[in-house]
Amino acid sequence: MNTRVTRLIAPLLLLAFQQPVLAEASPSQELVVIDLRPKEEKDGIGLIGLTGKCNKDVFRIADVATDPIKVEALKAALAEQLGLASDGKTLTVLNWSVYYNKQKAGGSLLDSVGIQGYNIPGKKKEGGAGSKCSKKESAGGWYEGSEVTTTVPPIISEFAGMYGGKPFNVRAVHSVRRKIDGKFKGAAADTEELLATVSETAEALAAAIVK
Repeated sequence: MNTRVTRLIAPLLLLAFQQPVLAEASPSQELVVIDLRPKEEKDGIGLIGLTGKCNKDVFRIADVATDPIKVEALKAALAEQLGLASDGKTLTVLNWSVYYNKQKAGGSLLDSVGIQGYNIPGKKKEGGAGSKCSKKESAGGWYEGSEVTTTVPPIISEFAGMYGGKPFNVRAVHSVRRKIDGKFKGAAADTEELLATVSETAEALAAAIVK
C-alpha cells in the first residue's frame, strides 16, 4: 500500500473508532417522575365528591379519567415545555389533585324589583362564578370568579412536588371552553378539557422552575 493511500485511510479509521465513544458519552436521559402521592389521591373512578358544607358540588377527578393517566401526561407535557433542560432531572409528585368545581358563589339569590321605594322579591337567579366559601374553608378546588373566562364549571389543578431537589407549589384554573358531559368516565370532550388542564399545570410548573 503506498504512502498516499495510507494517509487517507488513517483519519477515516480514527473517526470510525471515535464515533461510538462520543455516542456513549452523551446518552439521552428522559425526565424521571416519582409519584409519592397518598393512596386517596390516586384511587377512584370518575368523580369523587368532597365532604363538608363548603365543598358541596366540588369533585376530585380520578387519575383513570385520562389515558395515559395524568402523571404520565404531565411528564410528557413538562418535558416538552422544558426541552433539553429536563434531561436527567427528577420530578417528585408529593400531592396533586384535579377538581371539577360546579359551585356558584353566593348560591341562589332573589332578584328584586323596586316599586315606589319598596323592594319586591322577583325571580330567583344563580350566583356568579367562584367558590362559595373562603379558600381556608375549602378542602380543594377553590377558585375566584375572576380566574375564569367562561360560564362553564372550571377544572382546577393543585400541585405540590420537588424538581431537581427544589420544592414547587403551583395551581392552574382551566376555563372549560364548552359544555361537557362532566362525568369524566371516558367522554371525548371531558378528556380533552382534562388534558388541557394538565398541560396548563405543566406550563405553570415550567414557569416556576425557570423563574
